[in-house]
Amino acid sequence: MKKLTVHIHAELEIPNDWEIVEIGSGVQVLKIGDKYVDFDIAPLASTSHEPDATWSDEDEGLTELILDAVTGLDTELSEVGIH
Repeated sequence: MKKLTVHIHAELEIPNDWEIVEIGSGVQVLKIGDKYVDFDIAPLASTSHEPDATWSDEDEGLTELILDAVTGLDTELSEVGIH
């Protein structure tokens, strides 16, 4: 068995009324109106290696197989003011 580490870094430009809040379990999430948004890993697959290939998570069996292999996941949210 091998271990794979995936680093994903995303930056979003968000409206000022969206805010980072801590929910009851101590997890930070993004609050948009009356909705709470968390970020997770969503594996996408394709049957082609071509540049214009279609990627999706429609293969539920493959998606479940990959997500079952996840042994840890950490999400950190931070606001950075735009100057």
